[in-house]
Amino acid sequence: MNNTLLSLTIAILFGIGTFMILRRDIVKMIIGLGILSHAVNLLIVSTGVFAGTKVPIIADDGGHGAAEVTGTIFNDVLSENILAPVLAAGHSVHYVDPLVQALVLTAIVISLATTAFILILAYRIYEEYGTTDISELRRLWG
Repeated sequence: MNNTLLSLTIAILFGIGTFMILRRDIVKMIIGLGILSHAVNLLIVSTGVFAGTKVPIIADDGGHGAAEVTGTIFNDVLSENILAPVLAAGHSVHYVDPLVQALVLTAIVISLATTAFILILAYRIYEEYGTTDISELRRLWG
C-alpha cells in the first residue's frame, strides 16, 4: 500500500474519531473512541513495516553468537525446527514486525472490552435518565 494513502487514511480516521468524541451524545462519543483506537492501531502497525531485502527472521547460527542474514533466501532445516520463506534472489518484500502485530492484537482485545463496558454504562444511564445527551444529563443532575 502506498505510504501517502496509508497516512491520509490514518489522518482521516483520527479526524473523524476526534469529531465524534466532541459530540454531545454519549453513543457518538463511544463510536468516536472506537474509530480513534482503530486509527492508533493502524498507525502502530504502519510503523512496524520493514522495507528491503532483509527479513525479520533470525537464522540459526549454531549457538555461537549473532547470526548474519545475507539475503532473503533461507533453507528449511527441519531437524532444528527452522521453516523459512522461499523467495527469489533480489526480490524486495515488505514484512511487518510480528511483535507490533501482537501488541496491536492485544490493544484490539482491550479496546473491545473497554468499549463493551462503556456501552453498558451508557445503557444504564439511558435506563436511569431516559437520555444520552450530555447537556440534558447536566440539567437533570442539577
